[in-house]
Amino acid sequence: MNILEIKNVCKNYKAEKGINTKVLKNINLTVKDNEFVGIMGSSGSGKTTLLNVAAGIDSFDDGKINIYGNDISKMKRNELSLFRRNNIGMVFQDFNLISSLSIKENILVPLILDKKYEIIQGDSIDKLAKLLDIEEIMNKYPYEISGGQQQRAAICRAIINSPKIIFADEPTGNLDSSSSEKVLEYFKLLHSEYNTGIVMVTHEIFSASYCDRVVFLKDGVIIKEIIKKKDRFEFFNCIMKEVQAFSMIDKRRKSNEV
Repeated sequence: MNILEIKNVCKNYKAEKGINTKVLKNINLTVKDNEFVGIMGSSGSGKTTLLNVAAGIDSFDDGKINIYGNDISKMKRNELSLFRRNNIGMVFQDFNLISSLSIKENILVPLILDKKYEIIQGDSIDKLAKLLDIEEIMNKYPYEISGGQQQRAAICRAIINSPKIIFADEPTGNLDSSSSEKVLEYFKLLHSEYNTGIVMVTHEIFSASYCDRVVFLKDGVIIKEIIKKKDRFEFFNCIMKEVQAFSMIDKRRKSNEV
């Protein structure tokens, strides 16, 4: 089953003097159930806009987006907000933890908002904390722990409601290499343990190599995709070759413009 279907989606921004700038141009993308998909592209390519539109955070002008068979373009604002809380997990580059709350309290926020007290009283939180290796810091505050631990806490908060899909925007962008690797390993673990679909925006080849498939955006258009066939090392090299090729094309174009 397809967990996410993006069909002919367009997104425009109104620039100065009423001129529309097309950020996304007839985007078509399908994500299968339990698939880990990476989105790559240079700055300004539209990758974060695509993620926000797909997650229902931002609106779009044309096309259709289905999440688990639900057309989010037809939902009213309150209906969409509730649907997102119950079906979508979000992980950002900035951890977005509330500094005045403990790590456990931060993780509990989505459950409290949805009044899911049966989960709060159960042992699912402890299981997730153990899985993400944060059980020792549950009573600490965000300023007392490392960036990697904060991001793992943010991931725990994102999946506490058992979402059908997780959208992650540069989740390793503020982490050192060691913490980044740990976070990505936990993403992969959650992907396999909980059968959760993941869509991740990243500019890092190393991060993208953890995905099952990577799509490349340029000027609001998907220009290519590559699929992992064997091991992660081989996939890393494939992604690197594509990134280098796109970089060379950009340099040639800029030199011709000069």
